[in-house]
Amino acid sequence: MKKPDHLRAFLTEALPELGREPDALSIFVNNGTIAARHGPNLGFEIRYTLHLVLLDFRSAPQQLFLPLTLWLRSQQPDLLLNHETGVQALQFRVDPVDNGAADVEITLPLSEAVDVLPRPDGTYAMSVRDESLPDYLAPLADNVALLRQIWAPGPPASEFLVGHPDADNGGG
Repeated sequence: MKKPDHLRAFLTEALPELGREPDALSIFVNNGTIAARHGPNLGFEIRYTLHLVLLDFRSAPQQLFLPLTLWLRSQQPDLLLNHETGVQALQFRVDPVDNGAADVEITLPLSEAVDVLPRPDGTYAMSVRDESLPDYLAPLADNVALLRQIWAPGPPASEFLVGHPDADNGGG
């Protein structure tokens, strides 16, 4: 399975709080199923519920939800392309810990297609297929770069959600 590790890496890059405290994020998988059919194609699909738990998150939950939905656009677009799943499939719970922090839990129904090809030596090559967006959807710019353009709410007003856009070129 590629998506849990990919999501962890994306969120750690997108949220400075996770960059400083990567152990605050736990990701685990439940309710996994394998969708397979008898036939000449040996491929199958892995379907599961991903649970993301972020402890002592000190930002507004929306600051987690935005990068998460950006990740879903490229990694599980079917959740956002269908109105029914886009409204009901992404579930969360927020438990306030104190006045400045909360534990946030999110559940996501994810899937990954596995291609299986026979090799001449009698073994099999397996690979997890990358998601593809429908042709009519133009990809967004680099998601993390996009997040760097979004201001974080609350004081100080000059604080960016992710770094300052000039930080990479010494403009700090």
